[in-house]
Amino acid sequence: MTEPDLFAEEKNLFNDYLAKHRLKRSEQREAILDAFLASEDHLSVEDLLKLAQKRRADVGRTTVYRTLKLLCDAGLASEMEVGGETRFERDYNREHHDHLICEECGRIIEFQSPQIERLQEEVATRLGFAITRHRHQIFGLCRECRERVRP
Repeated sequence: MTEPDLFAEEKNLFNDYLAKHRLKRSEQREAILDAFLASEDHLSVEDLLKLAQKRRADVGRTTVYRTLKLLCDAGLASEMEVGGETRFERDYNREHHDHLICEECGRIIEFQSPQIERLQEEVATRLGFAITRHRHQIFGLCRECRERVRP
């Protein structure tokens, strides 16, 4: 599926979710949705607020919070805790991935590892555990921060 097709599908899903729950569409929500879908980053509320305000100056922080909750409830976004701050990423129709998180600069690097996935399944099977979902986050220092620290 091409990126424009995916955007259109995500927008339709969000609008269907709003209609199903008898919630109104608004220009502010549209601006937030468009800014969120246009980003490939792991966004904080503040990040998304700034992006959305470039599209509509009257977007407020409370509307961003509420819209992000709706995006998560609709299955379009997921949240993760990074250094005491909640970050959000696009979640719809994305392959499972894990995260490397730099504790110095906050950079988030996505990665996939069939070996890690296989090992998790083996451990769960051995322990009689049925995995329904998981989130794998590894904390450390990214290459750039490690190089800055080296004398």
